Formats: sequence, C-alpha cells, structure tokens
Amino acid sequence: MTSSFLRISMRIGFIVFFFIIFLQLKAQQSPVATPMHTTGEDTSFNTNKVLDEVVITATRTENRVSNIPLPIHVINAGSIQQSGAQRLIDVLQMQTGLMIASNPLGTALKGYPNPFGDGIQMQGLDPAYTLILIDGEPVTGRNAGIINLDRIAVGNIKQIEILKGPATSLYGSDALAGVINIISADPRKNDFSFQTHYSTNNTLGLSGTANLKAKKAAYQLFAKRYSSDGYDFDKDLYGQTVDPFTNYSVNGKMIYDFNERSNLLTSLRYNSSNQKNAYLIYPDDQVVAVGGHTIEEDKSAFIRYKNHPGDALSYIAQVYATNYSNNANVYIEKDGSLFDHIGLSQTLIKPEFQINLGRDPLSLGILGVGYNWEKISSTRYNGDHQLNAFYILGQKQWVINSTNIIVGGRYEKNVLYKAQFNPKLSVAHKFTPDFILKASIGTGFKTPDFRQQFLSFDNTMVNYFIVGAKELTNVLQEQIRRGLLDDNEEVRAFMVTNELIPEKSIGMNLGLDYTLKQNTVFKLNLFRNDITHLIESYSLPLVTKNGTGFFSYKNVNKVFTEGAEFSINHRFNRFFTINGAYQYLIAKDKEIINQIKNGEIYKRDPSTNVSSPVRLSDYHGLFNRSKHSGNLSIRYFNDRLKGGAMVLAKYRGRFGYFGLNGFNDGNNILDDDREFIKEFTLLNISVNKNLGKYFDLQAGIENLLNYTNKVYMPNIFGRVYFINLNFKL
Repeated sequence: MTSSFLRISMRIGFIVFFFIIFLQLKAQQSPVATPMHTTGEDTSFNTNKVLDEVVITATRTENRVSNIPLPIHVINAGSIQQSGAQRLIDVLQMQTGLMIASNPLGTALKGYPNPFGDGIQMQGLDPAYTLILIDGEPVTGRNAGIINLDRIAVGNIKQIEILKGPATSLYGSDALAGVINIISADPRKNDFSFQTHYSTNNTLGLSGTANLKAKKAAYQLFAKRYSSDGYDFDKDLYGQTVDPFTNYSVNGKMIYDFNERSNLLTSLRYNSSNQKNAYLIYPDDQVVAVGGHTIEEDKSAFIRYKNHPGDALSYIAQVYATNYSNNANVYIEKDGSLFDHIGLSQTLIKPEFQINLGRDPLSLGILGVGYNWEKISSTRYNGDHQLNAFYILGQKQWVINSTNIIVGGRYEKNVLYKAQFNPKLSVAHKFTPDFILKASIGTGFKTPDFRQQFLSFDNTMVNYFIVGAKELTNVLQEQIRRGLLDDNEEVRAFMVTNELIPEKSIGMNLGLDYTLKQNTVFKLNLFRNDITHLIESYSLPLVTKNGTGFFSYKNVNKVFTEGAEFSINHRFNRFFTINGAYQYLIAKDKEIINQIKNGEIYKRDPSTNVSSPVRLSDYHGLFNRSKHSGNLSIRYFNDRLKGGAMVLAKYRGRFGYFGLNGFNDGNNILDDDREFIKEFTLLNISVNKNLGKYFDLQAGIENLLNYTNKVYMPNIFGRVYFINLNFKL
C-alpha cells in the first residue's frame, strides 16, 4: 500500500510540477506579465546560499548545489578530517542512503576472508551500478562487481560529491544508480602536512602532503602508508577473518598556467596493496593448509589542457590512462609448492575533448566526444577481451528567471551491444529565495560484463564455484563427468544456455530544498528507479558430493527501487552544526509480485514441512536492502579553545540475507522474518585539540556501541580506538 501511494504521489508531483513550470514560462513570455521579483525578493539562480558548495559532478561544469536540479550531496574536507576516518568506506557508509553491501559471493564465506571487498549500495541498487570516479575519471578493477574502496587513500581529498540517480547521460554505462566522485585537493600555496595514525589491531597510518607554488606552476606530492595486523573472529577456523595487509599510495600533480586563459594539468597516481592469505583447502577429501599473498596495483596518468580563447568559448582536451592488476599466489604450507595462481589485468585508455559554450555557468552548453579502449585479461577467463566504445555527449542549461532547465544526452556505441542513446531532463524552480522545487528524469544502460558471462572460478577455500552464465552448462557437465553430481532432473534444469541481456533503467527524482532563517536547510527527495533485466548473482540449490556449491548470474525480469530521503542541516552558530537524515526504501521484483498474485509461489516451513501459498504481505523485497535507515552528525569547533568534537551515528534497519542461519523455505525469495539480520547502529566519536601553531592531536572511538555480526558481517570489527597526530607547516 505504501509503495503504491509513493508511486502515485511521485507521478502526481511530476505532473503538477511541470504544469506549474509551463504556466510560469508562459507568463514570463507575456508582455503584460509582472516580474516575480518586484517585491524585492531575489529568485534568480545566481544567488549564493548558506551551506551551498560548488560542485562539478552533476553537470561536468562548476555549479552551486542549490542551482542543480538533481539530488547531490557533498562531503567536504573538514568533515573527513574531523571524523578521523582513514578508509574511504568508513567515510561513505556514514552518509544518507549509502549502505555497505558485500557481494553475496563474499558473504557466503561465513567468517572466512572476503576476497571481493565491500562496496556501496545507492538507492537500493548494488555497488556494480555506482560509478566511482577520481577527479572525474573512472576507477577500474571491479572484483565481483565491486571496486575495492580501500585502494583510494584518504588524506588529500578536497571533497567527495555524491550524485544519486541515473547519470548515464554524462558518464556512461556504470552509472545506473549514481556517481561518487572523489576530488583531490589542488596545490594552492606553499605548505607541508604530515599525519600519523594508530588504532586497534596495530593499525598504522603515515601520510604526508607537500605543495609548492611557483610563479606559473604549482606542484603537489602526496604519499601514504597504511597497514594492519587484521583480526580473527573465529579461532576454530584456520586463518584470520581479515588477514594482515599493507597499502601504499602515491599521488603527484602539477598545474602550469600559460596565461590567464589556459593551463595544463598532469596527474600521476599509484596504489599498491599486499594482503596475506592463509586458509584451508579440501582436495580429494583431505584438509590442506595453504598461504600466500594477494597484490593489487593501480596505476594511472592524466593530462588535461584547458583553454578559454573567448569569453563565451572554452575547451578541454584530455587523456586518461589507467591499469589495474590483481595477482594472488597460493602455496601449500607443507612443502612450499605452488597450489594456485590467479591473475587479472585491466587497462583503460580514454581520450576526450569537450567544448563549453556560454558566458555564465548557468547558461553553459557542453559538447563532448571520447573513446574508451579497454583490455581485460585474466586466468579466470579464456583469452583476452577488449571493450571499445565511442561516445558523444551533450548538455544545455537554460535559466529563465526563476526556472533552471538542464537537458542532456549521451550516444554510445560499444563493440558488445547496439548503439544506445540515454537522455536526461532536469528542472528546478525557485518559488522564493528560500524554496526550490526540483525534478529530474533520465534513462540508464549497462551491458553484461565478461565476469557475468564467462567467469569460471573454483574457490577451493570454502568449496564453491562462481560461474558465468555462458559457462554454467560446461561446469555442471564436467561435475557430472567426474561423478561429483548426479545426472538428474534437478541438475539438468540448470544445464541450458542462459543468455544475459543488457540492463536498462529509468530513474525519477522529485525533491525540494527549503532554507529557514539562513541557517537551517531542509531537503526532501522522492526517487523511483525501474530496471529491466537487472543482472544479479544467485545461489544454485545444488551441492556436489564433496560439498561444493554454485553461484551464477541471471536477469531479474523487472525490478524497482523507490523511496524517500529527508535531511535537515542546522547551524546553531559558527561553532556548532547538526545534520540528520532518514531514508525509506522499497526494492522488489515485479515478476515475483505477479507470481504471488497468481498464486504461483509457495513456501514450506522447514520446522513443520507444511506448505502454503506466499501472500503479498509476506514478500519483503530484494535481499540486503534496509527499508529504514538514517544518520546523524554533530560537529563542534571553538576557535578560542582551539579544539572541537564530532559525533557520527548511522542506523541501518533490518535487512534480508539469503540462507540466514541455514534457513530455506524452498522459494529463494525474502518472505519470512527468520531471514532478517537485525537492525544495528554504528556510533563514532572524535575530539581534536590544536597543540600550538603546527600540531593537532585527535583521538576517537569508532563503533562505540561495539556492534558485531561475526558470521554475516565480518567487515565490522567492533569497537576501535584511534589517535592521530597532525603536523602542518
């Protein structure tokens, strides 16, 4: 009932909103129309507002948040520094509507190390549908659809911009859910900073940034080392829950100003991660201890030339090149012989040219053209594969008195699928200086990747196969040939070619911003995403005679996610700020809903073996989605006391987990309260104090309430104590 009400409300809201805009534009065209600002109120979009950051992700041009008719959130450097967070995942998980989402293939390990890492779920969509950018360029190297966010160092970040909703019209295939853009700081003056971090589990962080400003050139060098001994939740399992690791990150940047109208930026980035591995394998019904290391490397180079030949004309020519590699060597502990080697290399070269037309950021038109050359090779695939794509994108913004309109689209032709065009329309109307109504609608597109099609990976650590859709039949036939599976009807049901088809989506957002007395900002955003042929991993109800399970991929016919986000930001004074937010989310499979209505889905209670039809009220939607979530941040800093404090809280409501505690009622959908992980709250606190002119001391506790779920959420350790010493010259 709630879902229908929300959907109908959004549709009515869109109709009313665009009808108002139409009448407003018609009135402004009339020669007898009275200007809206004859009362002295400024309702133009050029007015700076309190708590209003400048962003670039939403429009690919500099713009203020209040001027953009899209749901966008900014995490500034001050918030990151005051939180004391050292990992990007820790920064993001405390934000509104962003959830840590481990790939089901990883969480199925139930206490063993998760080789896939953890990603961010946005508007109810999995991490594979959120595009991760650094300075506007894509981060490559997804493992099971997830970018390992620990590869991105926290230390020289200027701000993080989070754009929610389909952004395919500007950024291409991977941006169905939205975009997270990590923007590094530019060298602005001569300075040097250094930080030491120490926390629970012998976690040590050392980082430094040096900036040098010359007459026409500016240089920056950032370096960070981050290591930990890891931790172990279950002493009965061989190895640790999280193994020891060491990360190194180095970023270099140079900006050269030829004159007032043109400059050249070059940037180099390198990250290396070395993680120890130690676990058991079970070849031929034996137990064998193995160990080794997994080494991840991420290298990129970026060069950009910007020129303003005229007041109403500028252009940008740039080339981005990056390579990601992941190599794991596993040795048998007893004799030191090589048991397994897993290798992955992904290279992306991306030239792009963009023209900007217009004198004012609020009236700019952009036209861009680019090419993606991507090559992937892996021991898990049969041969090398290339993904080459050509694209053209365009966008135009109009501001007609109190109405801001943005129209854009992207045409893309990839070697794997037919050419696609994805448009987007966004409109904002400023009724008063303090009240803005926003609406946007756009389409998204994502092609099946090679992992989903051709992956064939036997994880001997805990006995399961991860199999691409096209390889599933071959793998099952081989298991039958080896006598590990019986050739029966249940097995043959999965021995058909499962042709994955591209995913498509349409997303709508309707929201408002209201500022009260210049120090309180209310924001509300209603969203709806309809996805066709969503690709998700799933567990096959098959187990071999030696206990090997199977995961593969399939299209979920029609899925929708919808909900509402509400936030309030209040600045009491120049020392004290509080921000609170709440998200309501519904995420369901339309085909499942139709089958339930037709009486086609049953469930069997595993304790009584009694079968009964599933009712609509029983169906809770997709797994790993929380209907209710919220966050709260309180910041205090006193210049006179030269110190401050910060409190961060994140509440996540209960969410479904497939196979929780071995539960199975036979239909593979979320329809029983016994399939839910309970709600929890993460609470972080930190305090900092300036020690003289150059030093700052910071201490804090993460996960103060000591929440743990050792089996199903091993990524959360428990209570963590930390101390940071910062030096700045």
